[in-house]
Amino acid sequence: MISQIGINERRVIDLLRQRGAMSRASIARDMDLGAPTLTKITQTLTSLGILRELHKVRDGYPGKPAQLVAIHPDGAYSAGISLQSEYLSVCVVDLSGGVKGTITRPLDYPEPKFIGELSAQLLRQLLTECQIPADRFLGAGICMPGLALSALGSGLPSEPPHLLPDEFHAWKNIELEPFFSTLLGVPVWFENSAKAATLADAYFGAGQSLRHFASIHIAFGLGGGLILNRQLYRGAFGRAGEFGGAFPYEGTRASGRDLLLFLKEHMENPPTHIRELYERKIPANLIQQWVDRVVDGLADMSATLMAALDLEAIIFNGLLPTEILSVLAQAMRIRLPRLIFSGFGMPEILVSKLAQSGLEIGAASLPIHFVLSANAS
Repeated sequence: MISQIGINERRVIDLLRQRGAMSRASIARDMDLGAPTLTKITQTLTSLGILRELHKVRDGYPGKPAQLVAIHPDGAYSAGISLQSEYLSVCVVDLSGGVKGTITRPLDYPEPKFIGELSAQLLRQLLTECQIPADRFLGAGICMPGLALSALGSGLPSEPPHLLPDEFHAWKNIELEPFFSTLLGVPVWFENSAKAATLADAYFGAGQSLRHFASIHIAFGLGGGLILNRQLYRGAFGRAGEFGGAFPYEGTRASGRDLLLFLKEHMENPPTHIRELYERKIPANLIQQWVDRVVDGLADMSATLMAALDLEAIIFNGLLPTEILSVLAQAMRIRLPRLIFSGFGMPEILVSKLAQSGLEIGAASLPIHFVLSANAS
């Protein structure tokens, strides 16, 4: 069964996910495995449909051209459910992160009973429409904002009342795992929204080829995540990367809430929800003024991260439109070099190409992460 593969099989999957198609000889060399052992591993994964053989190439070793192997996108599938204060989104992805189908519904209020039943309905609809084989479906990942989800993702106990944002107060006394697993009828995994978006970039986005990076996640609030040596670093209590904790909630901070409040002060008819930022034309000068207002705090924090962790990159993701994140990233490219000491490396400043869809794709990466990765934590 796919769910019962061993640690070396998972290591092969991780390597191919990061590097792309490789010859068996190259895999054996990089993993320090003997050829017979590696052959057995790839045979197992190929028979399960997780790997597939591609064309032959010269790979620098003597003898005949080498057969390349790669992850088979249709080897397995997973679902992602992103519950945010303004919307519910459900998607199904393959092993390459390709979205087979997605459905999004706007919300006025995330009422638990309604959300649970709607999630189950949308998941059943997608599995049917996308014709997902039951024996290749790993389960569903669920992401929501809140420290309680960070604890659940870390395997730590999170007993009611949960630490959740105020807009999720109706969820604070619900046992999340039995609530969703009963309604959905499939295995479920949980994660904080910001860390789910971090995993999405690590698996399928801007961080796919990186070993060490931080993500700065800007939604209604401010959060983030850390990937160190290709593993999601959680810290002692599952709260690593909760960058919003470095900035007072009522103070100036790079958050959707702060942006909406800023626009309320400077526009006659301002947007009142983050989703309206996609629908409205926000004057470029106001976006630049807001970026100038918040970038120094992010640059100071990022300089500290670089001194402590020596990162390759910092990736912006979240619910804000890519156009706004790009302006913020450019301001960081200008500010941050002034704060980093001589001799320290300058990280690449990137904007996630997954944008808003990174949340449900990140949630969908959870079953893949916990079932098929040696880096599961």
